[in-house]
This record gives sequence, C-alpha cells and structure tokens, in this order.
Amino acid sequence: MAGVTPTMGRRKLGGVLTALREGAKLTGDQAAKLANFSTGKLSRLETGHNVVYPKDVRALLDAYATPATVRDQVLRLAELAEQPGWWQEFGDVLPMDFDLYLSVEEAAASLLVFETSVVLGLLQTEDYARTWLRAEDPGIPNADLERFVKLRMTRQRLLGRESGGLTLWAIFDEAVLRRKVGGPEIMRAQLGHLLTMSEQSNITIQVLPFEVGAHVAASGSFTLVEFEQPTDPEIGYVDCAAGNVYAEKPAQVRRLKTNFHHLTSLALPPQKSLSFIRKAQKELT
Repeated sequence: MAGVTPTMGRRKLGGVLTALREGAKLTGDQAAKLANFSTGKLSRLETGHNVVYPKDVRALLDAYATPATVRDQVLRLAELAEQPGWWQEFGDVLPMDFDLYLSVEEAAASLLVFETSVVLGLLQTEDYARTWLRAEDPGIPNADLERFVKLRMTRQRLLGRESGGLTLWAIFDEAVLRRKVGGPEIMRAQLGHLLTMSEQSNITIQVLPFEVGAHVAASGSFTLVEFEQPTDPEIGYVDCAAGNVYAEKPAQVRRLKTNFHHLTSLALPPQKSLSFIRKAQKELT
C-alpha cells in the first residue's frame, strides 16, 4: 500500500479526514486506536497514499462522531476518490507517477507555468509533440509514441472546457522559441499555434527574452497549480530527469509564486510577446 499513487481525489479526501480528526481533537495515535487501524495506515489515508475503502472511512467517521450530513459528503468524496481518470486508458505508456500530475491538472482552476526549453505540452502541436517525444526517447516503439502523442493531445481539452475551464498563464524563455524542434516547417506551425491559442481569453503567453540575463528562475522550469476551493492548497510541480517533484510546503509554494510574479514583470507584456513570436516565426529558415 505504501507505493499507492496519491491521486487528487485521495489527496482531497485525506485533507478532509485530517480536518475532521483535528476537529475532534484527536491525535493520530488516538484516532487510529478508535478506528482499529495502525497509525501508519491512518497516515497513508490522510496523505492520499492508501487505496480508499468505504469501511475504513466509515470507521474514522464513527471515531470522530461526524454528523450525518457531513458523513454523506465524505463518503461521496471517498467514492469519487477511487474512480479512474480518463488517463488510465493510457496506463501502458504513462511515465512513473505522471498519473498524479494528470489528476492534479484535471482538478486545477489555473496553471502558472515557466518553461525554459520546450513548449508546454498543453500548447504543443501534434508534430512538435511527436518530434520532441522521439528526441527524448529515441528507442520508443512507434505505437507507443503515437499513444503518447494522443495522450498529450487529449490533455489539451482542458483549455477548451465550456464550464470550469482551465486558466493558463505561460511564460516561455526565448530559447523555447529559438530551438528548431523538427525543423523550420514544424516550428513555424508550432509558433503559429501559440499565436492562435493566445486568442483564447483563458490563455496568457509571455516571452522572457535573452536580454533579461540572469533571473530568479534561471535554474529551471516549474508549474504552480491553483485550485478553485481555498481549502485546496496550491501545489508546485517540477519535472526533471530524476523524477517528478511536488512542492507542497507553504514556504516552497510562496517562493515559486514570488518567482513567477517576478518573471511576469521581467518578461515582455502579452501583446509585445505575441509580436516577438510572430517575428521569430518569420525568421525561421
């Protein structure tokens, strides 16, 4: 059980169970004893690292003397926590623990993204995505590659949801625009796609030009995930060769948010950024 991926549903349920325990003024040891759990099992439930069984949730609700109206809401949340996400269809090609990020992205209200070397997956064209993924893994079988491209394209529906659509604010280092992924034709189409997507009211794109020099995020790309409910704390995400890193401590999130807002002031304003992209597109040969 210790290796179970903490999906967003499990994380949300875990936060609610923690709040109920604290509201009942019980320590982890006390609550575990009342529910006939091990302390480790309770900890895994509260952090989203345990498969959710209704009987376990009921035991905790009994231990916390939870009112009936609240019980029903929590049990419904427990039921939703174990429903498979759309990405499970691609489980055979998903990178390790990437299902967690997809569940977080699915639940997000907004993403604040800084990219240093590649166009954000949510804004990639098929040809750009295919070329980049092939470069990352030259030995990937063609069938798996196409499945991965389809996964990436399916993710993009988040930007077009009619209700509760995702808001995206992306800042691209100039290197992202200058790197010829797949050659001039593919890159020209990719830059054109950025211009088209920027016309959506929920998407803001800025460019951080080389002339800015050193800056607060020179060490690498990052994503800050924000949620609609204030009870769901923001999450920082960094994708690196050693694996996915999630920054959840308040101090970590504050640092990322401060860095992002600092970058917005350093980067070209949105309209000038689009002019910069058009210029880069015309200069492709």
